[in-house]
Amino acid sequence: MKKVIAMFLALVMVLGLAACGSSGSDEPAPAPETEAAASETQAAAPETDVPAAEQLAETTIYIDVAKSLEACFEDVIIPAYAEVQPNVTIVANYGGSGGLLTGIEEANGVDHDIFFSAGKAQVTTLNETDGLVVEGSVVELLSNRLCLVCGNGVETAVTGFENLNEAESFALSDGTVPVGKYSRIALINLGFLDEIENAADYTSDQISAALGVTIDECADVEEAAMKAVEHSDEIATIYYSDYYNHQDDLTIIAQDDGTLTGPIIYPVCQVANPEADEAETAAAADFLAFLQTQVCLDAYEEYCFIING
Repeated sequence: MKKVIAMFLALVMVLGLAACGSSGSDEPAPAPETEAAASETQAAAPETDVPAAEQLAETTIYIDVAKSLEACFEDVIIPAYAEVQPNVTIVANYGGSGGLLTGIEEANGVDHDIFFSAGKAQVTTLNETDGLVVEGSVVELLSNRLCLVCGNGVETAVTGFENLNEAESFALSDGTVPVGKYSRIALINLGFLDEIENAADYTSDQISAALGVTIDECADVEEAAMKAVEHSDEIATIYYSDYYNHQDDLTIIAQDDGTLTGPIIYPVCQVANPEADEAETAAAADFLAFLQTQVCLDAYEEYCFIING
């Protein structure tokens, strides 16, 4: 009798479990994800915008970059590189290319790894005169254009480069700064200045006398732009890329297509830093290569630079 009762209870338990397992649905329970399916799911995950790269050793590199590239570097390039190489710290120094060159020369390259100039002359001097450029590292990456601007709302009789001498005051970078040199070349080609061996040698006083305009000499292109933004000066010459930062405050009176200045080249190079260890040298070379990747090329164009093909 006990055996019959036990068998009856067992049968009741089996039927009860079957009823719970059905849950009122004829659909079978989903099969657990196989290893192959999991791999396919992982492979289908969206890719990041930053390409994978071999991780470099922890180090710091020091870069000297033309002032007109500051916004592009700070907003896009340096953060993007940090995603690719989080072990590399970048210490950036921005300024007029002439002053940056002097700083590298005075330090004999120590604590300087990358030089991105707004003109060819500075990199040529660093390479051929100073011997402080890593061989084969010079890349003529970008171009720019000279613009004549005034602050929004400023009343001026100036309608182009040809009659800029009708302004009362002119914010002009000094001759050691590339935009200052190219402005002087433009003034020579316009006939305002006599042709000389090195256009950069023209002083502000000489230009003021030739134009009959008060020249407000500026240390770099950003200072010249701000003089126009603040209405301190009636007109200024800046690069087209500098207009990006001040487009809400400046009006472009004229933009040269290279006829007055010739090509305005932005070269970048790796500096021969005599005290850099292997990790720092490798990171500098890697960063120079990164500056030529698509993420950087897109950033340059967004910030109004021209990519050299």
